[in-house]
Amino acid sequence: GGASLKPSFTEIIIAAVPPIPLKKPKFIKIEGIEPAARGVNIFGKVTKAPAPVAASEDLMEVVVGDETGTVTLSVRGERAKACEVGKTYRIQNAHVSMIKGFIRLSVDKWAALKPAEEEVASVKEGKDISGVEYELTNE
Repeated sequence: GGASLKPSFTEIIIAAVPPIPLKKPKFIKIEGIEPAARGVNIFGKVTKAPAPVAASEDLMEVVVGDETGTVTLSVRGERAKACEVGKTYRIQNAHVSMIKGFIRLSVDKWAALKPAEEEVASVKEGKDISGVEYELTNE
């Protein structure tokens, strides 16, 4: 018997299923962070060193900013300690937690917090989106 010209099952499947292109994450500016936002991707330069949160053992708050404003990140333990003032980080898949009506960008175990390749050149210090109090509406 000669070589078979019939395609194998695997070859048929590979031909029938197109490869899934990986979506490039969409990065937004800090001023674009909304109170209920999830899957937030930003680049932020650390402007304030990690500070412990009073009621928690290992939760720390780190302030990061870009040219549109600043936001406070909630980061746990070792990851917070790695944040250095003046360095730019890539924050991916973070979500907003409303703490007493204020925005905190929560960097949990599902979020990435990595040093960024490109740097945030200037930070707009006057616009702290974590300093704006939101009223809870029952809509």
